Amino acid sequence: MCEATKRAQIEPLMIKKALNISRHYITTTMSLELPTVSIIVSAYHGIRYLPATLNSILQQTCTNFEVLVFSNDYGQTVRWCQGRQDSRFKFFFPDNLGIAQTLNQGILQATGKYVSWINAGDLWHPTKLQKQLACLDHNPEVGFVHSWLMLIEHQGKSTGKIVKPEYSSAIDSLIKESNQICSISLMIRRSCFDVIGLFDTKLKAIPDWDLWLRLNHRYQSRKITEPLVYWRKNQRQLLENWLILEIDLQTTIEKAFKNVPADLLADKCRSYGYASLFLARTVLCHKEPDSAIANNYCQQALAHYPTIGLSFTFLQVRLGIIALSWLKSDRYLRLVSLIQRTELILREISQQLREYSHRLLDWMLEEEDILIWGKNSKIKRQSKD
Repeated sequence: MCEATKRAQIEPLMIKKALNISRHYITTTMSLELPTVSIIVSAYHGIRYLPATLNSILQQTCTNFEVLVFSNDYGQTVRWCQGRQDSRFKFFFPDNLGIAQTLNQGILQATGKYVSWINAGDLWHPTKLQKQLACLDHNPEVGFVHSWLMLIEHQGKSTGKIVKPEYSSAIDSLIKESNQICSISLMIRRSCFDVIGLFDTKLKAIPDWDLWLRLNHRYQSRKITEPLVYWRKNQRQLLENWLILEIDLQTTIEKAFKNVPADLLADKCRSYGYASLFLARTVLCHKEPDSAIANNYCQQALAHYPTIGLSFTFLQVRLGIIALSWLKSDRYLRLVSLIQRTELILREISQQLREYSHRLLDWMLEEEDILIWGKNSKIKRQSKD
C-alpha cells in the first residue's frame, strides 16, 4: 500500500478520534448559523498563554466565528472552559500532529467562508477579523489578506518592533531570504484550498512558504498596513535540527521552480543563496548558537549567489559570526541582548522625536494661520477706513 493511500485512510480516522474525544469531554450547544470565519488555534506549545490567546479572540468586534482548538493538554484547556458556555468553541485533543497536519485537520473541519489561524501565545487586535473581512467581502477577486504585526515579549509587553511584510509575487518571495508573511496575520477564503490543496505534510518545519507560493500563483492578495497581530517573540520556535529546516527549504524551492519559464530559472540560485543566509541567521539566533554551522551556511550563500556578499544582511551575519567566534556562547547572547535593548531604546527615542516634530510643526502651522488671519483682518479694517 502506497504512503498516500495510507495517509488517506489514517487521517480521517484521526479526525474522527479527535472529534469523539472532544465530544466526550466537552459538551457545547450547537448553533444553527454557519460561522463566517473559522479560527484554528494550535496549542501544542505555549499552552500557558492559551487563555490570553482565546480571550483576544473573544474580544474581536466581529463575533460570527468558530474556534477549533487543537491541544494535547486537556487539563489546561478545561480550566479555561470552566464557567463558560460558548458554542463557537470546539476542542480536539490528538497527539502533536505537527504544524502542517494540525492546520490541515482544522481546515477540513472548518465550516466558515474564511479561515484564519493563530498559535497559543500570540494575540490579535480586536479589529483584526473585522478589517480583513471587509477587505475580502469588497474584493471578490482577492484570495487572501494579511497585515503588519508587532513583536511582543513573553510578558506581553511590546518590543516596539513592527514587521511590515513586502510580498508582491510568488517569484519575488522565492528570491528573498525568507517567507515574508506571518501566517497568524492571514485570512484566506475557504474555497482557495479546494483549488490549491492543503499544506504539504512532508514539510516539517516551514510548510507555510510552499502554501503562500501556491496561493499567490492563483490568487490576488491584499495587505492591511497596520499591526493587527501581536507575535510573542519567545514563541518563535527555532529548530534544533538544522537539517530538517534545510531540507524543507530545498524541497520548497525545487517544487516552486519545477514548472517556471526558462528565463526565471536564473533566480533559482539566488533563492538558494537567500535560503542559506536565512539558515545562518537562524543559527545565530538560537539559544545555543554555533559559529561553525553559521559560517558554513554563509559560504553556501556565497557559492549560490556571490552578489549576496554585498548585502547589509550578509554583513550583519558575518559580524555576528565573528563576535560569536571571539566570545563564549553566553557572552555572545548577552551582547545580542544588549544590542536588541539598545535598538529598542533608540527606536523609542526616534518615535518620541517624530511625535515632538509633528507637534512642533502643527504648532507652527497654527501660529502661521493666526498671523495670516490677523494680517487679513488688519487689511480689511484699513480698506474700510
